[in-house]
Order: sequence, then structure tokens, then C-alpha cells
Amino acid sequence: MKKIKLSKLGMALSILLGTLTLPAVAAEVTNPFKLVSHYPVDGVAEIVTATPDGQYLFYTNAAKGTLHLVDVKNPASPISLPTLQLTDSESQKVEPTSVAISPDGQYAFVVIRTGDDKAKASNGKLKIFDISDINNIKLKDSVVVGSGPDSIDLIGEADTLRAVIAIEDEETDEEGDATIPGVRPGSIDVVYLGGLYSGKALYVETIELVDALKATPQVNYPEDPQPEFVSVNHNTAQVAVTLQENNAIALLDLSNPEKATLSKVFSTLTVKRDNNADLKKDGEIHLKESFEGRREADAVTWISDTIFAIANEGDTKKGDDGIYPGARGFTLFDNNGNIIYETFDKTEANAVIYGHYPDSRSAAKGVEIEGILSAEFDGQNYLFVGSERGSFVEVYQVGTNQELEFVQLLPTGISPEGLTSVHNKATGKELFVTANEKDGSLSIFEYAPNTKSDMTSPVIKSTGTDLPWGSLSGLTHDETYLYAVPDNAFKPSRIFRINPAVDANGVVSLDKAIFIKDENGESIDLDLEGISYTPSGFWLAVEGEKVEENVILKTDLDGKIIKRISLPNQLIAQFVDKEISTGFEGIAVSEDESNIYVALQRGVNPSEPFATIIHYDVKNDKWLFSPYPLDQNTRNAEKYWTGISDLALDSKGQLLVLERDKGGDNQGAINAEIKKVYRVDANEFMSDRPSILKKTLVSDLVSEYRYLNEKVEGMTQFKGDIWVVNDNDGAGKTRLINIGNR
Repeated sequence: MKKIKLSKLGMALSILLGTLTLPAVAAEVTNPFKLVSHYPVDGVAEIVTATPDGQYLFYTNAAKGTLHLVDVKNPASPISLPTLQLTDSESQKVEPTSVAISPDGQYAFVVIRTGDDKAKASNGKLKIFDISDINNIKLKDSVVVGSGPDSIDLIGEADTLRAVIAIEDEETDEEGDATIPGVRPGSIDVVYLGGLYSGKALYVETIELVDALKATPQVNYPEDPQPEFVSVNHNTAQVAVTLQENNAIALLDLSNPEKATLSKVFSTLTVKRDNNADLKKDGEIHLKESFEGRREADAVTWISDTIFAIANEGDTKKGDDGIYPGARGFTLFDNNGNIIYETFDKTEANAVIYGHYPDSRSAAKGVEIEGILSAEFDGQNYLFVGSERGSFVEVYQVGTNQELEFVQLLPTGISPEGLTSVHNKATGKELFVTANEKDGSLSIFEYAPNTKSDMTSPVIKSTGTDLPWGSLSGLTHDETYLYAVPDNAFKPSRIFRINPAVDANGVVSLDKAIFIKDENGESIDLDLEGISYTPSGFWLAVEGEKVEENVILKTDLDGKIIKRISLPNQLIAQFVDKEISTGFEGIAVSEDESNIYVALQRGVNPSEPFATIIHYDVKNDKWLFSPYPLDQNTRNAEKYWTGISDLALDSKGQLLVLERDKGGDNQGAINAEIKKVYRVDANEFMSDRPSILKKTLVSDLVSEYRYLNEKVEGMTQFKGDIWVVNDNDGAGKTRLINIGNR
């Protein structure tokens, strides 16, 4: 755990030196937030909020133009309720961008774009639903707002209730990209909603921003304001609105329930990162380069009466001045525009250590912090910081003097967009929820600081930023340690060592990388897909771009290649397409190295429902291809094809087979059906003639463990227990689980 002090002197020194010292604190404090459900939904999930009683979630789905409801009275078993269609006609294009619930729980307010683009302005709508009867939701009213509305937040209650809406009007082109600068300036709409309770008419007040931006130094595109996100301070009636592309913040005063005042606009300036960033997409993660970046904040949240936090995502392009968009972290400002704290490299360092750093985004915006939320749990304030590209949320405890203490990193579904807190008044349960856009899921965490972490599903954490990791595509062990290989997401190739001892926080340590060297001692780039340990070294399955490039390698225990085994020509001839590899994917080797088993993920003919398991009898130099029957995805067998991910020999010498489909993660969590462990009798490979293998189910990971990650790719049996792990494609959740002795 790390503590960040925000004294005036400390703040000044940290900004001067470009870093903050984070002294270690007691390690016995346990992670307070526990995942209770990774819930797949039909389509995408973006902005999410909860009813005041904590029993229901509402989330937006812009792609389908719908508002969705989920019953979370039992957060471990959410229930989807009927969907609300937001179109007024079949031909109307609608895009819900945000949702908020009135403090009394009677109304849901949904902000909707109605087809605005670069060519035309189309007024948005604020649709108001009566949700007092959750089983009979009715449209109460609809208010016309500005073109291209985005975020919403509420202030007041009953006859003083108002909605503050960011009117971005980003003038999107045919590719969906914003026009910067555009010809239609954005603004802020304040919708007066007291009439819902008093019977008076609802009305809109528009706050223009152009003049204020023109008078503000160090902002971008002052003639085209781009409001993005809204956060209300309920204690002071101040409202913070990010102007993302303008690299600015607007503060409003809503203390007068009948009139809003624009009180301040200031630039969020730039951040200088010195020798602690990675700016190259090259398969290697080194936080050693320098850059200057405009903060260009997306989300904003108040953590006290005078201090707010912004998520420094970035949303423009690198300019001729060499300044990058985004700062790859978050910042605390006070309401006078003074910087109180800057994260610098701390967020990206956490991403590296926990295996969430997206190297593919190094040249762009790195971890791309998009969401940020301040929320109270059992009287303690926490700050949640969400990474869109890294698919994680940092958790900080906020002290009485607004000092920050890093508590926990929460892996989420792919691309968390919306963050919310839930407080169930009936049960007392408190939840933190993320709506995950790319895999279409909700990650639901329960606040449970006094309960133990799940020791059967530990979090992997490396010993430092000099040991980046991810993309675990194969797993083995040596009776003391687990070993995993990354695929070609990491260059040069290496083997990771994991100490399987789980600490009190449910964490295991990745403590070493063994780099693969060729016969001349040089580093080498390989697409490693499987690993098997024997006392004399590591056996590796390498997937080639063509059939003939698939190869089995043996290294010594220091990673130097000492043997290469390629497929003989007569076996290569069995492949339907020799130019496109169906790929070596997993490998298992007997302890005496006399029997080698290699999986062809989709077999010699991907159009057939069979993978292939190759048995190589080393002593007799004899090869056997055996077809392995694959389960089929019932939603779409062609799109979500199935294959073998890994092989392992169990304690009795039988072959364990890890089978998975393409569903999950970026392919949609709801489409994850087949993540299974099977067992095949090794005696079936002793025949001279291939026959279809018979398999016996060992574990259905989806039904037993809610395993919704697409690429479950590593498996081994360690001290009697079967362990599996997924390839997170370089960033995102790595789920290592122990399914026990089967």
C-alpha cells in the first residue's frame, strides 16, 4: 500500500521534481473490494447508475439506442429486466449518452443524441421516465436540449431539482471522429425539473462558453467549446464541467435554484513526464522516456468541498509542438485552479506491475484514464480511477486532509466506461460497479474489508516496473514455481516465473523473467503458445505464420535453445492450407521426454469440428495425428469457433485438454460458452492408426467459475491441483484460478 501526502510543500516539491515519494505502509491491510459478479449483458454497457435504494442498476447502450435495467438485490446473481426502447419512431436514430436517477428514486433522466453530425445539428433530448413502479416504467416527459448532449448530473431535489448537461456537439464525420475545431460551439444546458413535482413547466437555461474560453490563457480551440463530463458538488452547489478538447475546466455556481452562473474557466495545462513513460509500440515495456502531455480530461469528480479529480484521457492528436494528448494518469485541482496532486507515472507503473499495461497504445495515450469517481463506503471516502485501455480501476483511500492512499487495483471487463457506487438500504451491502463497453459486461465488486480474498483465484503482481508481464499463453510448473510464456505481444521472447504462494491480499508474485536465447546466445522473437517443464529444461510450442514454421523447441533451464523439432513433410502434407497455420497451441512432455504431445488449435482442416493432437514418440521417431472432437458454440459456431488452447499431463499420466471458443472479452462476454477442461486417455495415442479421441469432462469453467475471458490458454497440474490462466492480449484482466484436484 502506498500513501500520498498532499501538503503544500510536498505538492510544490513533487511538481518541481516530477514525482512523488510514496512511503510504504503496513502490508496487513486487506483489499476491501471483492469481485462478486462479472455479469454479461446483451450488447455494450456504457454509463451506469443506481437507484437510491441500491436495488437496481440502469445502464445505457448507445449502439442499440436502449436503456437497460438490472436487479442487483443479490449482487452475486444479477437479473436483467425488460429493456426500454428510446426511439420515438422506427426510423429515428438515437444514442443514449448518459443516465441519472432523481434523489427520491422516482425518475430516470436519459440524455439522448438524435443523429447530429458534421453536416447537421440535431437537438438532443432529455427523456424522463417514471420509475416509481419498476415493473411498469412509463415515459413522463421529454425536454429538447442542445445538439450532441453528453454527460448529465443532478442537483437539488423536488421543486429545486435541476439537471446539468454537457452539450458537446462534436460534429462527427462519416468515420465517427469529432471535427476539431468545428463551426458549432458546444455549451452547458441546465434543465429546471422542479415542475415534475410542482406541475409548472420544465425549462432550459443555456450557458455559453466561447467568450470565457477566449479570455482564458493556454486553452485549445477557444471558439469551439467541447463540454464532456459533469460533476456536482452537493455541499457547495458548485459544478465542474470538463472541456476535454479545449484542455479546460468550467466551474458553475448553482447555489441560486433559479439561475446558474458561470463562475470560472481555467486551463488544465500540461504534465511533464521525465524518464518514466513508454512511447513506443514495440512489444517491450520500458517506462524510461519523456514527454509533455495536455491533460484533456474526460471524467471529473469532487473529493471534497474544494478539491476535484480529473481523468486525463486525452482526445486530440499530437501537435506540431510535440505535445501529446492526455497525461496517462489523473490530477487533483482545487476550485481556484491550483494543482494539488499529479499522478505522473504512478498509474502506469501500477498497470505494468499488475499486467495491465497496453503496449499497443504506448505511442498514443498509454493507459488512457477515462473514468473517475469519488464515493463513500462505510464512512470512508474512496477515489476510483478507471483505465479504458488497460481495463482496470485503481482504488485510493481519501484521508481527512484529502491525502491519497493507494489501496487496490481492480481488474474489470474490457474497457470500463461508467463507474458508480451502490448502497443497498435494505441489506446494507455496498457495491462498486463498472460498465464495460468492449466486452458488454458489468463488473460488480462488494465492499467487504473484513473478509478474506479468494485464495483460489489470486491476483498476479510482479516485483517491479522492470518486470512487465502479460499475454500468458502457456503454463507449467517445476513442483516449486509456476512458469508461463507470453505470445508475440512481448519481444524478445521470455518465460515468466510465478511464486504460487498466495498472500493475505490474495496476491501471487511474478518474480523473474528468463529470456529465450538462440543457439548463438542472441535474443529471439517467437510466438510462444505452450510450455512444458522437465528437469533438464523447458519445451516450447511455437506457432508459425505458415504450417512449416510451427516448431517445437527445447531450452535449457536458463532459456538457451538446445533442440529444434519440426514437423516432417509427410505430416505437413495433411494440412488443407499450408500457407495459413492453424497453429501449435499447447504442449505436454513426459518427465522422461519420451512422449511429446502438441495441440493444433483447429486441426489440419479448420472447416471441420476437430482439432488435432499430435503425439511424437521420441524413441521411435514416430508421429501420430489424432482428431479431437470440439464442442460448438450454440450462438454462432462459425464466428465463435472452438479450438484447443493447452495440454498438460496429469499426475496419472493422462492428458488434460483445455478447450475454448472465441466468445468473451472483445467478442462479447455473453458469447463465452466453451471454456472447458477435458481428459483424454493417453493410451489412445499408442495406436499405429489415428482415431477420433474420446474425451471426458473435468470442469466447465463458465458454469463453475463464470470464466468469461476469451483466451483461456494456459493449464498445468501443480501439486495435484489444476491451474488455468488466460491470455489478456497484453492488457486487461489475467485470471489465474486453481480448480482443485480433479
